[in-house]
Amino acid sequence: MDRVVVMGCAGSGKSTLARELAARTALPLTERDALGAMGSREYLEALAELAARPRWILDGAPYYADELIYRAADTVVFLDYPKPLVVWRALRRTVRIELTRRPAGAHKPGGSAIWRDPQHPLRWAWTSHQVRRQEGRTLLTRPDLPNLKFLHLTRPAQATRWLHRLHR
Repeated sequence: MDRVVVMGCAGSGKSTLARELAARTALPLTERDALGAMGSREYLEALAELAARPRWILDGAPYYADELIYRAADTVVFLDYPKPLVVWRALRRTVRIELTRRPAGAHKPGGSAIWRDPQHPLRWAWTSHQVRRQEGRTLLTRPDLPNLKFLHLTRPAQATRWLHRLHR
């Protein structure tokens, strides 16, 4: 396991799992949300540079560069958790961020405007859950990626057990 993509719906725990995986494996971690606007030249160049490296973890699905990243990756960890769980996690994170006024990754404090923002992680967890689930399940069945190891985790306890089996 040298090139890993961690994917899942907003609120699924991608960033938490990716950080723990990086700590246990010493693989360098790249947060997709830190690469610039998705689809921009800066973003695509950053993903091309990442794909060329021998070892990495990408926190988030590689939108607009799927073919490049999935062909370079050797492992995909798909967090496919139930919708009530990911929405609860996104709500809990939203409340924490709003109360402390401290951002967490792409999730930033926004006051009352967050409830109307269609791109807010809480709303995104609700509206994109089924689409993210289908994307992951489709990736699992792609015959053109036969060397890609795919971990389909449907409960947080599975992710915890998998991480604990890895050596630090």
